[in-house]
Amino acid sequence: MLSSLYIGATGMKSLSDGMNVTSNNLANCSTIGFKAQMALYSDLIYEEQANPGEWNFNQANSMVAVGQHGMGVRVDEIATKFTQGGLESTNSVTDMAIIGKGYFVVQDAYGGQFYTRAGDFNTDTDGILRNPNGLSLMGYDLSNSQGGGENASKQLEAINIDKFKSVDAKPTTSVSITDTNLVPSSNAIEDENAPYFSMLTDYDARRGNAAANYSNSQAMTLYDGEGQGHDVVIYYDGSNQTSSGSAVEFLIADTSVTPTNAGDGLLMSGILQFDLKGQLAGIACYTPTEAGNKDLANWTTASLSENGLPQLSLNDSAVAIDFGLSSTSGSWRSTGTAADVGTDPSKLSFMADTESANHAVTGYASSPFVSSSMQDGYGQGTLSFYEIGSDGVISGNFSNGQNIDLWQIPLARFVSDDGLNRHGDNLFSATSEAGQMDLGAPGSENYGTVAAYKIEQSNVDVSNEMVNMIITQRGFQSNSKVVTTSDELLKTAINLKR
Repeated sequence: MLSSLYIGATGMKSLSDGMNVTSNNLANCSTIGFKAQMALYSDLIYEEQANPGEWNFNQANSMVAVGQHGMGVRVDEIATKFTQGGLESTNSVTDMAIIGKGYFVVQDAYGGQFYTRAGDFNTDTDGILRNPNGLSLMGYDLSNSQGGGENASKQLEAINIDKFKSVDAKPTTSVSITDTNLVPSSNAIEDENAPYFSMLTDYDARRGNAAANYSNSQAMTLYDGEGQGHDVVIYYDGSNQTSSGSAVEFLIADTSVTPTNAGDGLLMSGILQFDLKGQLAGIACYTPTEAGNKDLANWTTASLSENGLPQLSLNDSAVAIDFGLSSTSGSWRSTGTAADVGTDPSKLSFMADTESANHAVTGYASSPFVSSSMQDGYGQGTLSFYEIGSDGVISGNFSNGQNIDLWQIPLARFVSDDGLNRHGDNLFSATSEAGQMDLGAPGSENYGTVAAYKIEQSNVDVSNEMVNMIITQRGFQSNSKVVTTSDELLKTAINLKR
């Protein structure tokens, strides 16, 4: 009879602990990244019934129907539910939610590492990403490696987004003329004495608006070795027939210079030769040996890059011009000056051992002029804004149009999430029961992805917790009734003496 008092007490104690779990869940139903808990109960040891009787051994070599009664209940474990919480949209790029498995790695001021699903980070005055409790988000610095290489070989660092970060200028080394069709029959200007260099002899940098004098033009910005941008224009005009078909004359000039002479800014002149099908068949290129000198005797065969492309000099920086035709041998059929050509096309210094690319310029007479170009240089730029991809890469967009990877946010995973220790403030710490911790890139095998502009909500199911609260309440009431009833039984037994 006394046992029933203690059994009821264990029920009241255990269900009281269960109510604590339920109330904590409900209190954190709006906590970012919170993972709900549940109380798991187990029954206590059992006591055999006294004097079970001879029937206990009625079957040979067997004990049956042993009388036992339990001694109550206890809270065996308070387990964490690691299910995915819902996502809520925000207007901050540094608010991040993990979709799937994994934890953000954060570090306190003393170097202690913790793990969290709460991704409500903000930059401090030094640009370090921190959570509301001041712990810094850890990651790999990619800004000096353009892609990061193997993250495993890198040290975790506090992610620092320098809003004043700049990227150095890169000189233009190659210009690719793509998706361009020229019309050979358009011949706006012609020099009878130098028909293949009509634009060169006609060009006057002091005149301005040179594009109006020729059939077509193509403008672009190129960068020299000092990162200075130059407004460069390629002018096109039809030319005399060559031995292999039609031809288009081109002239490249830097129009950003302040001209004092007619030839100031001139960079390259040449001929694009097309076969009867309108395919690019040959290129002849000439560059000046003396800047600003329009004398044809001063214009010699251009140098070729290691890829067999003709090169011009932009403020002493070599720039390869890719019209879609290159020399596999890196040579010309002949060399000479523009003055040597005169009116004889056979004396043009065409490229030898040519190889055509898919983007080669065409000369279809029936198609209108179109043009496009790409170049690999850029000027100095400063950080305009940054983005966070689903792979955890923080990439910066700079004022010069460049997009550079700055940081990689890794995710942590454990053999057993149930072995993690909770610390409050949405933090977990590793224990030996959690097993090995591995870091990996979001989106890779067995790791979740990162969603910027979102936070993960608590995974508490309020309706389920309300049901648990009712059940716990009724259970507590029932066990308290057991205690009061047992007390009445004892009182009756004591009163038998009277």
